[in-house]
Amino acid sequence: MNNCQVSIVTISKNNYQGLQKTLESVKEQDYKIIEHIVIDGDSADGSKAFLDSYTHSKNYIYLSELDNGISSAFNKGLQKSNGDLIFFLNAGDVFFSKTVISEVVQSYMQHKWKCAIGVTVTTSFAGETIFYRPPQLSSKFLKYFMFLPHQGFFCETSLHKNYKYNESLKISMDYELFLRMLKNITIFYLPTVISIREPGGISSQTQKRISEHSQIRLIYANKIHEKLIISILNALILLKNYLKIDSPFASKNE
Repeated sequence: MNNCQVSIVTISKNNYQGLQKTLESVKEQDYKIIEHIVIDGDSADGSKAFLDSYTHSKNYIYLSELDNGISSAFNKGLQKSNGDLIFFLNAGDVFFSKTVISEVVQSYMQHKWKCAIGVTVTTSFAGETIFYRPPQLSSKFLKYFMFLPHQGFFCETSLHKNYKYNESLKISMDYELFLRMLKNITIFYLPTVISIREPGGISSQTQKRISEHSQIRLIYANKIHEKLIISILNALILLKNYLKIDSPFASKNE
């Protein structure tokens, strides 16, 4: 197809079964020019032995050592990435199909975007499979709410390397990074279903995530009316979670 290299970063800690699924999912991609970087947080569940013996179909490197949390692991993977595009697929998450990367690269070569977001598969409050389609909004709306799950987000590596993850954040580091990195970037919306998100990941810790999101929004609000709007939105998001209402941008239909 072309010489576009895609770096896929997978972080993991004591998620041996999830790690197996994710590596197989990357291995099965029909696109060949993939660099798979696995950052393991010194797991004690057999992950290190598995990574050491794994036979990959792609260019594959891994690192297993103690780190300072998810943001630290993300930054290690980002630093080691050499691809034209970068994508973060955590242990337990898998690609929706074997052609995802081929479809994304084809779109990138055709449309010359810097950052793009696709559809992700997740789980509803009722435990049902749902498809999340991010609203096609300008990045300016990120100051009001987070609508770009990293499991569907691709970015030019050269751009991303200018923006590191904030290692003081435990859950919402991707949201805070997007607010900085995408400030003047046009987001391209992909029709492709990108990945299936593993239930029970760190970002599913809803109360903690909502709290961090709320704090981040208020920090990046520059005007009084923005802070007022954000305060109202924060309250509505808490109510939505309390009532167990799924995202209005999610549906059961592919």
